[in-house]
Amino acid sequence: LLLVNKTVGTLSAYHAGIVASNAFLEAITGQNVSIPTSPKIQLADMVVKFDTFSVRLNDKFNSQNLPLRIRNFSNTFSFDFLSMSVYNSRYPQYLMAEGVYLGNYSTGKFNLTNDCTEADLEILGDRFVAAGLKMRQHGFFEPTSKAGKKKMFAKFAWRFSSVMAQKYYKKIMEDKHIDIEVSHNHQVNKFGHFWSSVFMIAVAYPYIFIHGETIKGCMWFLGSHAIRQSGHFFYEQQDKDIEKRKFGHKDKSKKKAAAALLGAGVLYHSRAVIYEHLWSQFGDLIPNLRVDQYVG
Repeated sequence: LLLVNKTVGTLSAYHAGIVASNAFLEAITGQNVSIPTSPKIQLADMVVKFDTFSVRLNDKFNSQNLPLRIRNFSNTFSFDFLSMSVYNSRYPQYLMAEGVYLGNYSTGKFNLTNDCTEADLEILGDRFVAAGLKMRQHGFFEPTSKAGKKKMFAKFAWRFSSVMAQKYYKKIMEDKHIDIEVSHNHQVNKFGHFWSSVFMIAVAYPYIFIHGETIKGCMWFLGSHAIRQSGHFFYEQQDKDIEKRKFGHKDKSKKKAAAALLGAGVLYHSRAVIYEHLWSQFGDLIPNLRVDQYVG
């Protein structure tokens, strides 16, 4: 098969777009004799028609004291909102209620084709004004002060924070409920968890955070946690269900964690003996230097 490379860009690989562009350029330059009226004249008439539409519509907005203005470049239009309201972006929704749909890509930009007649533009302008009058009647054009904006943003921030906090709280409670249901059924395991929590709260944490005895507090915490995990190690049955294993319960990691904690406790308790043994075996390999010699 022959691999053909294409340069992809604006219309560069779109055959129909290239054909239409060539036909348009031929019409503009007068090469297409099948068009009775010169495209240049059609475009000039279109610009005048839409410029007139903008002027008339702005006069209507002004006569109704609406904080709206429209501006255009040829057949491309956009709205100017003269009121410093945070609800200006609702105007297209009021236009939709009047049967005018601008598009799904902006809050106030739209294009019109040259097929629009003067009568069509008159009806369209009246609907623009009617949408503005209803929006003003509902109070959405009222200017918003800086203090009001700050209050509104603070309210939004509080609502967002509270909703997210509730969401995470419910998720945590759901996880805890599943945790209890799938891996805390044995009475011995429940007993171990209860007294583990008691010793952590009543003994380990006070040693660490109140008395400042971190080593002693960590040892109490280690012992309490070993009691906590012993129920999973000895009494809980293995459960291979994926939805339950995803929480990390009743699988090999529990046994590895319990063994690692026990090993850490043994190493810390026998640290002096282990140090003497290692020093007697490998002490000659370690240079016995003073602190200043190490630094130097």
